[in-house]
Amino acid sequence: MPRQLNIELLRTFHAVARFRRFNEAAEHVHRSASTVTTQIQKLEDQVGQRLFSRSNQGVELTLYGTKLLGDTTEFLKSHDRLLISLMPQRMQGKIRLGVPDTYASAFIQAFLPRLIADNPLLELEIEARTSGELLNLFMANQLDLAITVSAQPLAQGERLGDVQPLWVAAQHFSCPPNAPLPVTVPIAGCPYRAAALQALKDHGVYHRLLLESPNSSAVEACVRSGVAVGLMEASRMGDGLMQMPDLPALAPQHLYLLCDTGNALALHLHEQVRHFKV
Repeated sequence: MPRQLNIELLRTFHAVARFRRFNEAAEHVHRSASTVTTQIQKLEDQVGQRLFSRSNQGVELTLYGTKLLGDTTEFLKSHDRLLISLMPQRMQGKIRLGVPDTYASAFIQAFLPRLIADNPLLELEIEARTSGELLNLFMANQLDLAITVSAQPLAQGERLGDVQPLWVAAQHFSCPPNAPLPVTVPIAGCPYRAAALQALKDHGVYHRLLLESPNSSAVEACVRSGVAVGLMEASRMGDGLMQMPDLPALAPQHLYLLCDTGNALALHLHEQVRHFKV
């Protein structure tokens, strides 16, 4: 094992781990695919372990590769933060940020004005979509930063904590006896949807979908109108809603902040976005 690891080899390793393909990773780090392959082989020789398993579909992290990814993520961030702090000029340029549609309203109203004021030379572009869509956009290099909710732990990104979805309804909600429970859920791509429908099925809850929508405001309006039950975190309930304790409890979900660690602007903004509270 060498006494020090090459920063550029680690940066290439993180790019391959993100894109799962050498060609896409090569484009991201501005190297040829053959150079990326050589760099990964050199890193594997240094650590004495295979980092990726290869197939015609792409590459997947090995167990040791997953460990190395986790162990070196904060190291790379710290290295690049130091470089940023040494730059005399103010950060400027375009940055693409993804926020789950569920949190978009709170982010835009309470957090975005301060973010813009603190970074007047940054050109922010905000995408508000489902967590699944945001993860795919980030992996496809179409976002530089993304807040996302995941049912499973992610190999990349900073875990900001857990969020607990609850079954809620308007205080005046009622369901006639023997009638299916009217339910509203987000469209596919939201981690809550699959967990909610599976929980209802596993516990034999007689139900029907009244509304499914990619727009969280429509789902919330359906709940607040009293015509259906839905999922919401306690912090977003507000007045007029109640928890439905008789419905099956759902497991906590993981909240992550994904960041392109090779992008100085993304790292600059990362330190501010990570303080957003859902």
